[in-house]
Amino acid sequence: MPKPLVICDNLVKIYKVADLEVVALQGLDLEVMQGEMMAIVGVSGSGKTTLLNILSSLDVPSAGRCVVDGYDLTRLSQAQRIYYERYTVGHVWQQSGRNLLPELSIQENVELPQVLGGANSARRATCPGIVGTGWIRRYGQEEA
Repeated sequence: MPKPLVICDNLVKIYKVADLEVVALQGLDLEVMQGEMMAIVGVSGSGKTTLLNILSSLDVPSAGRCVVDGYDLTRLSQAQRIYYERYTVGHVWQQSGRNLLPELSIQENVELPQVLGGANSARRATCPGIVGTGWIRRYGQEEA
């Protein structure tokens, strides 16, 4: 039986703002299998962005456990976190000016962090993300 690609077990995230504590995630349990497609939906303030930030290691949970592709995000060293961010996940911000270079194709934009990290072409060919999906055509760029 295949193992889940993403496991969140009793995930909690509490933000402290001045003297106020804001609970962004409270006891979230989640399993996502490899190849499974899902949507994260909810009202404003329900924790969608907080969850994505934790899964991409931009933030750490206050409690609970989060494992992505075998990486326990609650226990990564700084070197492991850098490797995880460089080779396992990618960040594409809503404001494209923050992270996309207009001179490059979508595939080149997705591969750029790996190129800078010294990944060979075989490693870059495994780059998941948006390459090869309808996203490329919708934004007016042809597939390489």
